[in-house]
Amino acid sequence: MAELSKKIKLKDVEKLSKVNSETLKLWQKYKIDMSIRELSEKTMAGYQNDLESWWVFIYDNQENKPVTELTEDDITEFIYFCKTQGNNSRRIKRRMSSISAFYKFLAKKRLISENPALYIDRPKKDTDVLTQTFLTQEQVDEMKALLADNICKAVGISNKHHAMQWQVYALFSLSTMARINAVHNTRWDQIDYENRTVNNVIEKEGYIVTLYFSKEVCGLLQGLKKFREENGIDDNGYVFVSMVNGKYDICSTGTLTDWCHNIGVMIGVPTLHAHDFRHSGATLLKNKGMALEDVSTLLNHSGTDVTRKFYIRADSKKITENKDKFEM
Repeated sequence: MAELSKKIKLKDVEKLSKVNSETLKLWQKYKIDMSIRELSEKTMAGYQNDLESWWVFIYDNQENKPVTELTEDDITEFIYFCKTQGNNSRRIKRRMSSISAFYKFLAKKRLISENPALYIDRPKKDTDVLTQTFLTQEQVDEMKALLADNICKAVGISNKHHAMQWQVYALFSLSTMARINAVHNTRWDQIDYENRTVNNVIEKEGYIVTLYFSKEVCGLLQGLKKFREENGIDDNGYVFVSMVNGKYDICSTGTLTDWCHNIGVMIGVPTLHAHDFRHSGATLLKNKGMALEDVSTLLNHSGTDVTRKFYIRADSKKITENKDKFEM
């Protein structure tokens, strides 16, 4: 039986009255359409409840933009928020269906060119609840040591290559804070080793981003490329690959997710998710003194609000130490 989903209290009458006027006008058109199609009152109320929660989130976190200007990434931020707040997969599926149905109507009326919700994968199970993890520096250090040891212990070219990919994947993801789709699409010819950037990387909805990596990762990338050249491994130009029909080709996001889970198990964090490298990298940089605006830029966010609210965990030890200086 599916786990009972935690309720998220986003319903706010005052905020709903301030939701973007264009969004509300489109909702009225959608209500008329549903009424003409003779949907039941219960079904329409369910759609309205899901959409209103979404709109309040947009009001609070995404500059109250109209739904016609939102991207796949904006919607993903809302879905991810719901999962981290305890919504189970069945509840997430319903929210996504409500949002997608609304966009389908807008596309049918030629009010948008495409449905951004189509690009978001639906949960496959009814019981998974995502745990948001912020790796500490100690956990990162342990991960680095274990991944390096994994390479040393690997026997044979195939096993060593696999272990090297795990290492590069984890530290590349942490350093660049890239979304899994950008990592998945990274090619060797996009890498500028001198400036330590990956240029013109394609994300899931087709957005082009630049990634920035550390000196440590620069060395690991060069080491992986050299290993493949020395051992005749044809990667078809992609950094992260897996065997498909007897030859290496671009690695799927599902495989990257599995790698992340296995790495999490190694360090005692079995709930580790690919997006957690993104949150963890951002938090570690911010707590070491990097300006929030710079962290936001590295994350390819349009502003600092989402960065602050969903990607940064405050350093409680530092806060306590600062508070002690002013204790009454």
